Amino acid sequence: MEKNIRLGNFEIDLVVLDQKFDEIVFVEVKYRKEEEYGDPSQAVDQKKINKMISVAKSYLRKKQFKKDYRFDIISVSGDLKEPEIEHFENVTWL
Repeated sequence: MEKNIRLGNFEIDLVVLDQKFDEIVFVEVKYRKEEEYGDPSQAVDQKKINKMISVAKSYLRKKQFKKDYRFDIISVSGDLKEPEIEHFENVTWL
């Protein structure tokens, strides 16, 4: 649907429609080339999730969407030629 949705200084990377569940998905994508810096998903803390929720609510009001929604994290690590990708669905808590 859209990418790089901004509200003030905060951004959500992707907004997509999950057609299987008919819901809007707000996605944060995190990448780390080196494992020494930890799993990319660890960069998404409760503060960041709370900001994602705020941006999402603003986005939904602006677009007047009445669908269910959720928050996902896509974690990408390693060499981009053969990355390791993990998808964490419905992450509104830590």
